[in-house]
Amino acid sequence: VFALAACGSEAPKDVDISALAEDLLAAGEFGEPLSPLDSSVALGLYACAEGTEAVAYAGSGATAEELAVFKCSSEDAATALVSSLETRNQTRIEQYSSYNPAEVPKLESALIMSSGVYVVLCVATDVSGVRQAAESALG
Repeated sequence: VFALAACGSEAPKDVDISALAEDLLAAGEFGEPLSPLDSSVALGLYACAEGTEAVAYAGSGATAEELAVFKCSSEDAATALVSSLETRNQTRIEQYSSYNPAEVPKLESALIMSSGVYVVLCVATDVSGVRQAAESALG
C-alpha cells in the first residue's frame, strides 16, 4: 500500500532537499534514531539515475526505518525512481517477513511519493506527519 502523489505540469519548485529532509525527519514518528547516510552511499543504495541528488537517513538495520529525499534530473527520472523504490520496498517486505516480521507493517505503509522532479521515501512507525509535511513543501 503506497501513497503516490504527482503534480500537474506547474512550474517546478526549487526545493532545498537537505532542509526538506530535516523537516520530514522531525515530522515523522520513528522507533529509533536515524543516522544520515553519505550521499554517494544513498545514491547507490536506492539505485538512482545519474544526475540525481539524495539526502537520506537510515536506522540501524534492525528496523526497516528510513527517510530519503531525492531531486531527480527530470520528471521521467523521478517516475522511474518511484517504480524502483516500490520494487525495493516489496523486496524488503519479503526480507523482513523472515528477519523481523514486526517491521513488515511499516514497510506495507511506506510513503513513496513524487512531485515534479522530487521524490520522498519514508518508512516509519507513523508516516502521516511526513506525508503532510512533504505535501505542504512540494505542493
